[in-house]
Amino acid sequence: MDALGINLSGLITQLVSFIILFLILKKVLFGPINKILQTRAKKIQESLEMAENVKQEATESAEKLEAEINIARQEGQKLIGDARDAAEKYKQQEILRTTSESEEMIKKANKSIEKERDLAIQSVRKEFSSLVISAASKVVEKTIDQKDHKEILDKAIDDEIGKVKK
Repeated sequence: MDALGINLSGLITQLVSFIILFLILKKVLFGPINKILQTRAKKIQESLEMAENVKQEATESAEKLEAEINIARQEGQKLIGDARDAAEKYKQQEILRTTSESEEMIKKANKSIEKERDLAIQSVRKEFSSLVISAASKVVEKTIDQKDHKEILDKAIDDEIGKVKK
């Protein structure tokens, strides 16, 4: 090996020195660095797992929130439907009540009109009877007694009422 320029004793010394240095570095430097790297790798792995858990929880929360929103939307639609039904029912009740009140008012008005008509007929009868008696007295030139007067008057009024009703 001398021909190559390698000194065997120097090579062995260097080899022993390198092994000793390697063992010392392994004990002093590589061990702690390896522990630090393993701790760091463990922390990174835990962070990744935690991030995955957070992501999964966020997805679950989003799904729950979407489900709650859908439930709230359905409840809102139900409330709107109920409100529409109640409004329609109230509308129908008001229409019935108003119709009933209108019919009642019409009945009262018809009764009032009928009463006024009867009063007008009675008034006309009184006036008519006076005129008939006066006219009959002039035509006949005599006084008609009460009984004759009533018969003539009733017959004339009945004839006139019959004409009015037709």
